[in-house]
Amino acid sequence: MRLLSAHYIFPVSSPPLRNGIVCMDDDGCIIDVIDTGGKLGECEKLEFYNGILVPGFVNAHCHLELSHLRGCIAPHGGLPGFISSIGKIRRTNVENVIAAAKAADEEMNGNGIVAAGDISNVADTLSIKCNSRIRYHTFVELFGLDDHHSEKIFAMAGRLKQEYDNAGLSASIVPHANYSISRTLWKILNQSYQSSPPQVISIHHQESSEEMNIYLYGKGELAAALRKNGLLADEHVLSPDVLPQMMTCLRKTSRCLLVHNTFTTKDDLTKYQSHPRQFYFVLCPGSNLFIQNCLPDLRLFSSEKLCQNICFGTDSLASNTKLSILEEMKIIQQHAPDIPLDMLLQWASLNGARALGVEHWCGSFEKGKTPGVNLITGIDFTRMQLTCESAVKVVVFA
Repeated sequence: MRLLSAHYIFPVSSPPLRNGIVCMDDDGCIIDVIDTGGKLGECEKLEFYNGILVPGFVNAHCHLELSHLRGCIAPHGGLPGFISSIGKIRRTNVENVIAAAKAADEEMNGNGIVAAGDISNVADTLSIKCNSRIRYHTFVELFGLDDHHSEKIFAMAGRLKQEYDNAGLSASIVPHANYSISRTLWKILNQSYQSSPPQVISIHHQESSEEMNIYLYGKGELAAALRKNGLLADEHVLSPDVLPQMMTCLRKTSRCLLVHNTFTTKDDLTKYQSHPRQFYFVLCPGSNLFIQNCLPDLRLFSSEKLCQNICFGTDSLASNTKLSILEEMKIIQQHAPDIPLDMLLQWASLNGARALGVEHWCGSFEKGKTPGVNLITGIDFTRMQLTCESAVKVVVFA
């Protein structure tokens, strides 16, 4: 048995404990969480750490298979520029893709991430996930605006999901974004969800202010980028009726992760608030700043109504410099210092675990869970905030 203590223990599911103790068995299972009242007496074999102890992090949105693009795309080019760059340089030698993805998996593991929701279009990263400490849910992504190819696109996604099923890994077929799915592909996906509703899906959501231009006019820089990559032709232009079609589809699932939300408004959120345990909002601040040099309206997401449904993602190394949930937390704190540390830690762990449906084993320090233990150092205890020197170290792997 191990007895772990620090200046503060953050169970996340309950208030922080000054000089608290986490008791774990040799397999990393929580036996007890002890409130010492702040008075830590002598205790045999007690391990005391300078900093705070928190559960393992959950990365609700990443693209492991894009890890080989690290440093290949210039920042602040906007979403149209980013899509154009991805189209030019994405595919390369498969060995390079796998080697970079393996290194990215190890980087996330070293940064205290214990579970992740990963977007995949091909099977390149399947073997990495089979052998990783991190437990992945794979979102097999649909992308296609040509109605004539919809059956083929969905069939390919079905075969990829089957590979994950055969390997014993959880996976679901999901739409890329509202602007990148044709009417027919939405219809096929809707029928699939109706006959076999998935437990969890994701969709890139309001990442660009230009998304509606594709529906209404088929114009704008984002539409031009899709045309440049051969993804959008004049006859593929969608219409606003796709939006209710999308909502009908998303509501058939148990949980839906809405990713990015960079241009989400208060009015936009109203259509989701009547489903409080179905929709989760994934914030990827590092990626938002890298691509568009702007962030979502953080005040909206820290409200009492929504704070239980917010989680973090790193996105990919094509659009971020690090795969670290701690770094995402630091960005949020820098731009919204009024958001308390215990709320940020909930976004970083328990909310993400609930979103992915893995809260039974990770996300908080509770009896019977095996969430892993992270030590965060460099804490400003006076303000109870992270600092630019804050760093994470894994004390117990999940």
